[in-house]
Amino acid sequence: MRIELQELKEEMIARGVNESIYAIDTLPSYEGFCIYDARSEIEVFYFERGNRFELQRFKDVQEAITCFKQLVFNEK
Repeated sequence: MRIELQELKEEMIARGVNESIYAIDTLPSYEGFCIYDARSEIEVFYFERGNRFELQRFKDVQEAITCFKQLVFNEK
């Protein structure tokens, strides 16, 4: 896992965000927001019933993290 994603994971825990609504560098068990390292790109999307919705791809990891946070915190 990229260091930036590990730091994001630690930040989400520290902020008390319910871990059932998101996944970092893995797919959620049921549904939730996801940020995933697809090697050449970082993907941000909503995962539900085995499908990826509103998929966005980023070359810059910080842009992807910003997008992910906006999704999670708007939903929270």
